[in-house]
Amino acid sequence: YALFNLFQTKSNLSRLISVALLALVAWAVYYFYNTTPDPLTGIQPQEYQQFNPFYVVALTPVSLAFFGWLAKRKKEPSAPRKIGYGMLMAAIAYGVMCVGSLAIVGTSAAVSPNWLIGTYLLLTFAELLLSPMGISFVSKVAPPKLKGSMMGGWFAATAVGNYLVSIPMLLWGKISTAALWGILIIICLISAAFIFSIMKKLEAATSDAPAADTDSLETVENEAI
Repeated sequence: YALFNLFQTKSNLSRLISVALLALVAWAVYYFYNTTPDPLTGIQPQEYQQFNPFYVVALTPVSLAFFGWLAKRKKEPSAPRKIGYGMLMAAIAYGVMCVGSLAIVGTSAAVSPNWLIGTYLLLTFAELLLSPMGISFVSKVAPPKLKGSMMGGWFAATAVGNYLVSIPMLLWGKISTAALWGILIIICLISAAFIFSIMKKLEAATSDAPAADTDSLETVENEAI
């Protein structure tokens, strides 16, 4: 945020504060990097989930700037189309895990943590396209009297989806790890194909909302916060 502010602000004092923050962060990164033991051991795979909230905060201004740039050129995709792209991005993220799982065949099952870090990066891109855009879409197409109920239905569907994630895990150890990720890839691709197959109807439902793109950008920022 300090880096964005450095180029966007017109105040010398604001620029000075941004430079000071960047210098402080650079020093902190240098300090912790040099005081961290090498090699670092004892880290469990689930601890890498911390990269997801980090990427959400770090990528939100990038997402806002990118879609704002497209909006000025009247090329910003609609909310339903962003959701479809999000499903494709999720499929790519699981594809990374599938390739990483193939790398452990014939080894002691030890691979680089960069597979997980890269996967969370791609999944965060997908999350920024899916979650806030879905909320924005529901808020636009829901009847005014049912908007609260429809928003509740969206979050209920999200809760059900989070629960259903446990179903593929029932296959853990029964099939190869790469095949398990392959199932998730297929599910994401089927979802994306369904969304794009009814894209005209979805976009027609929001065609009478002229402020849709602006609202979607605000929703991204609010969701990240």
